[in-house]
Amino acid sequence: MLALLVPMALAQSWVEVVDGPITHDEHDFLLEDAAGRAPVWAEHVALEVRLPDGRVVAAEKTLEKLPEVPEKKLASASDRPPPESPVDHPGKTTGSLTGKAVYLSQCHGWLYFESLGGFSTQRGNLYDTVEDLHNPEGTNQYLARSLENAGAAVFTVRERGLTEEIVIVDDGDPGYRESGDGFAAGAPGYVDSPPWAYGEDPFDFGTTRTFRADPGASVTWSVDVPVAGEWPIYVSWTSDSRNAPDAHYQITHPGGVIDRRFDQRVHGATWQYLETLELPAGPSVLQVTLLGDSSAPDAMLSADAVRIGGGRGDVLRAGETTGRPRWEDGGILATQWNSAPPAVYDPSFDGNGSDPSSRSRWAAWEHPSGEDAVYLSWHSNAGGGTGTSTYTYEGSRGPAADGSWELGELLQEELVAGIRAQWDSDWTSRGHRTAAFSEVSPAHNDEMPAALVELAFHDHPGDVEFLKDPAFRRDAARAMTRAIIRYFAERDGDNAVFPPEPPRAAAVLHDRDGALVASWSDGPTGAPFGGPPTSWVVQTSTDGRSWANGIETASRSLRLPVALGDTIYVRISARNAGGDSFPTEVLGGRRSPDGSAVALVVPAFDRLETSLLPWVDLGGAVGEVRRGDLRAVNRFDGVVAHGTAITDAGWYWESASDEALPALVPGDWPLVVWAAGEESTQDEAYSESQQMWIRSHRDAGGALWSSGAEVLWDLDHRGDADDAAFASQVLGATMAADDAGSSQVVGEGPWAGLALDFGSDHGDMLPVEFPDVLETARSPIARYASGGIAAAIGDGVLHMGFPFETVADSDARAAAAAAVLPQLVPGHTPPELPGDDGSQPADPGGDSRADTASGRTAGRPGARGCGCTSQPGSSAYGLPALALLALARRRP
Repeated sequence: MLALLVPMALAQSWVEVVDGPITHDEHDFLLEDAAGRAPVWAEHVALEVRLPDGRVVAAEKTLEKLPEVPEKKLASASDRPPPESPVDHPGKTTGSLTGKAVYLSQCHGWLYFESLGGFSTQRGNLYDTVEDLHNPEGTNQYLARSLENAGAAVFTVRERGLTEEIVIVDDGDPGYRESGDGFAAGAPGYVDSPPWAYGEDPFDFGTTRTFRADPGASVTWSVDVPVAGEWPIYVSWTSDSRNAPDAHYQITHPGGVIDRRFDQRVHGATWQYLETLELPAGPSVLQVTLLGDSSAPDAMLSADAVRIGGGRGDVLRAGETTGRPRWEDGGILATQWNSAPPAVYDPSFDGNGSDPSSRSRWAAWEHPSGEDAVYLSWHSNAGGGTGTSTYTYEGSRGPAADGSWELGELLQEELVAGIRAQWDSDWTSRGHRTAAFSEVSPAHNDEMPAALVELAFHDHPGDVEFLKDPAFRRDAARAMTRAIIRYFAERDGDNAVFPPEPPRAAAVLHDRDGALVASWSDGPTGAPFGGPPTSWVVQTSTDGRSWANGIETASRSLRLPVALGDTIYVRISARNAGGDSFPTEVLGGRRSPDGSAVALVVPAFDRLETSLLPWVDLGGAVGEVRRGDLRAVNRFDGVVAHGTAITDAGWYWESASDEALPALVPGDWPLVVWAAGEESTQDEAYSESQQMWIRSHRDAGGALWSSGAEVLWDLDHRGDADDAAFASQVLGATMAADDAGSSQVVGEGPWAGLALDFGSDHGDMLPVEFPDVLETARSPIARYASGGIAAAIGDGVLHMGFPFETVADSDARAAAAAAVLPQLVPGHTPPELPGDDGSQPADPGGDSRADTASGRTAGRPGARGCGCTSQPGSSAYGLPALALLALARRRP
């Protein structure tokens, strides 16, 4: 590579000149470098090459002509014409993007570099992050899911699942079972025989099965889950023009059954994403069934493999693999593993590949005729600037794909407006620009509108703090989703409808008839957020991990279907014609025989920002970086550990988010359990209003169980005089040290003999970096292995310097709750469940169906679920249902 010469500005173009010749990959690298340096006013960024004879020409014109992107082959060359609508993509829900496909590129990743003689990220470690990592984290965890919530079918260039384990059940494996007649050998399919050498297609070496779509025929894959956790689920088939356009896959898991339908005439010989589920460990925990109930006459079905988990990279270069989690592998490796031929990932056939073009070429190769799609690549910038820019194509390879300009305009508009509204009112817009990037070039993908977002600068100390922030990534994903919805709506002459925001101020409380009722209020509406909800979906779970599909209701409260003595967990999503919101944090309760609960559990851990990201040492030239796996940042499910422990101790409980506190009556519960997690100064472990509420609760004789790793740091070390007084007077502790230096905890007193080890070092997903050490006059009941006080009890208050929910051993949590609850609420005896003599049958909680005519929850007269008078369209910030529940809950 020769030296970059002095750039020059021509009109509204920024042109940089380099000495040539250059390769395709060098072209993209140098052009991206130039784009990072281009001034704010630039509308077009170009790269020119000085040839040996002195001529200066457009760099793109000097590049070798690459082969056309090949068509993806079908197993059958049948001339049977396809129906008018050849592609069916139901997505995860019905919304504004139903029937649309979005191809997402997660930018850079680990690749083999001949110059290094090994694998490396494509970008370096700057300010404790790497572009190859933070952009895929945002794309995979927020953007893909946000688009699916709007109904889109999402295809990611690289692996989207962050789970490093992998399990594959192929046809012929012990977990594979056929039922019915007419099965025969099909075309080649996947075989699990890594590693994969250059040019090898994993879907060329195995087998598939084919059968007629008949209601009596089916295939079932039973999957053993090795470890509990979040698992992405995939299937594969072989495409054939004779196949069913509505192949019915049924996912059976501990939470229930999920149905998905796919067009098997397309998207074959690759992994088709189905769903991501939280699964417990165990044999045959998951079953995926392909049913023969197609509505198409004489249709066939193809059965290949089922995969859970992403695994680790196993594509070879120079006899080695990355060995990294597969989602970190770059486009060259990812597209080969997903069955693409070398002409897609290595169009120059140099034996390694071309990463920038592999992403867009894969999208064109995977995209079938008739599919209404767009392509979007999420990047971050470098070059010393600041702000956001969006790129679409302009160059010498012909016009950009129709719609690209309009898509780029909307992306830039929504991103800048959203960032200015929520993060920085002076955020720099570097504009919608054009350039000859491979990712948006019609030479590689002329089949769909294409745009590339440079969200912010990862070499700017201010910008990079935003890029690392998971909440910023969430908001950027929302903005990009809004832009794509607007693109399709404006193109088609429709009004754009945006999915709503998650509900807020949610609670699960007993009503006056003794049923457990979930209630909530609306999230914000209007740009940069979503639209108003028209209904809500309440998902239920018995363990807070495996979720049922949900109950839809037109009211802002729902009586829950739970029997006396049973525990239920819920999360709530808002819905409208645009799609579904993300769900609320997890809430729950144990239904009491006498309609009252001793404890109110308050999940107060709302924090979601950069300093929560765990440190991970990637070694080599990369070193230590902040990682953004949300499961290790904030799971928003602290209620589960607390509630399960209280249930196991035989006591009854309810829950309410901390935002719901103003509508609840202090002292209405003998015990409040405050689960602060790692809530800290930014979001306040106990805000001023929350302190007042807790003081009133204590004045009314109520007890308090408080836990959190940053509570004393926030109140005693960083807080004002009132905060410090609350810590010493109410919690009974001040901060002896900010960091215990240990995650091992040994109990004493009522917790004698208990090991309450916590955090990721002991098996929990959440790392706890700075557990508080207590200075207290109350009775210590646990100490860190390093010697400091970890928890103390006295005067009706237990405070812990680390989050109780991060204790990895569930048996230890249950034993701790059983030992301490009688001390906090002395003399309390949990009510007994009805006997088995039939005199008092367990009531499952009444009818949970929503009365769509009235918008209220149907049930017994007088139930608090029936008392909600609010209807869709009422104030987004009121607490109507919750306030009525609180009044009904208040003791005489």
